[in-house]
Amino acid sequence: MPSWTLAAFTHRGRVRPNNEDAVAIDNRVLTGDMDAPIVMTSPNGSCLLMIADGMGGHAHGAMASRAVLDYLVATVDRLSSPASCAEAIEEANRHLYELMREHQDALGMGSTLVGAVLTAGQLLTFNVGDSRCYLSSAGQLVQLSHDDVPEGESSYFAPRRSHALTQALGGSSFPIAVAPHISVDPPLAPGETLLLCSDGLTDMITSEAIGSTLRKTNQSLQITRRLAAKAFSGGARDNISLLVARCSDTPP
Repeated sequence: MPSWTLAAFTHRGRVRPNNEDAVAIDNRVLTGDMDAPIVMTSPNGSCLLMIADGMGGHAHGAMASRAVLDYLVATVDRLSSPASCAEAIEEANRHLYELMREHQDALGMGSTLVGAVLTAGQLLTFNVGDSRCYLSSAGQLVQLSHDDVPEGESSYFAPRRSHALTQALGGSSFPIAVAPHISVDPPLAPGETLLLCSDGLTDMITSEAIGSTLRKTNQSLQITRRLAAKAFSGGARDNISLLVARCSDTPP
């Protein structure tokens, strides 16, 4: 049975007064500011990783990101199949609009979402918005997620110039449906690294720099520390959230 070494970090950064991101590892949801990354092992044969980047200003952005992850953690069994995963994400989107009806001051709050379900047989990834999922394999960095941004706004070599999104969970004063991006790939293999992150990382450092860090480092904790340090050195103008996973199995 495979196991994965995981590291996680979330922080408000150097400019924002609050952290509106939320991070989930299996049924554990992490919010607020971490002093340092945490590291753990997931030995259960499957593992759920998610990051939600809240929008809507301070408490409401934090409410949105936490609500999305709480909803999806409660329906974890549905996330390992593409069809039921899409349905669960669409339901989480409707759930946000129900919360807005109950809390009129939160009207328009929203969240991005990026996630991965790791099992022995496959790697399923999903996203809505501009939070990203990368796979580092054989020295190459591949973006598995799709950026929901205006055409021309996504760049491998430079940070984006705006934060406009073409879709997110919630984010409007009236209900708008979402079309989640879902892909299924072979399972994470020994020597490969999976990275999930909010745009607080990718706005500060390029994908090229991210790939270089993953190639030079083979420990989840060290990868997380170095990427967070690079984001802070770049100004950390937004909330920063990272999840790193590496397969703990060794080849026969």
